Amino acid sequence: MVDEDTMAAYAANIEKFRDMVTKIGGNSRLDSFLAKLPEGAKILDLGCGIGDSATQMRDAGFTVSCTDASSEMVAMANELYGLDAVQKSFSELQEKAAYDAVWASFSLLHAPGAEMPANLARIHLAIRPGGLFYIGLKLGVGEARDAAGRFYAYFGEEELRRMLAKAGFSVLAAEPDSMVGLLGSPEPCIHITSVRD
Repeated sequence: MVDEDTMAAYAANIEKFRDMVTKIGGNSRLDSFLAKLPEGAKILDLGCGIGDSATQMRDAGFTVSCTDASSEMVAMANELYGLDAVQKSFSELQEKAAYDAVWASFSLLHAPGAEMPANLARIHLAIRPGGLFYIGLKLGVGEARDAAGRFYAYFGEEELRRMLAKAGFSVLAAEPDSMVGLLGSPEPCIHITSVRD
């Protein structure tokens, strides 16, 4: 399910979002994630935003597919970086053993918590055995909207570990952290890298 209020919030704040991404320089975990992959690996950037991470992957020699549910994000990714990003929701991920890795940087948190098991199952199917999966999420409990109107589902570390294990992933690293997002205030988050069993 795509939350239309979240899509509208990103559309209304797209320039502010681009400025924020440019200022913070993207996800600091990307370099170490890419270092674990074989040369030329095929990566899906699931929820690519404006395409900054996908561009870094492409420029490092990887084959990248990128999707986002926001038509404005897809348009900006293609305009800024010449990516072939496509508009697609998480539920539309249907590929099987198509990727060496999936990168989901603070995207899956916009889907209802009840949908996480099905989303993880689809991601598991899409990754080849032994492939890598990165997920970045905000830490917390329950679901809420922020001041911009975006929907969030929050999770705890142990809860995520259980869900990933049930979906067929083995966690390699789980790093609690703090991030400053679009609204400018720090929030607790977590970076998890796992391998598809």
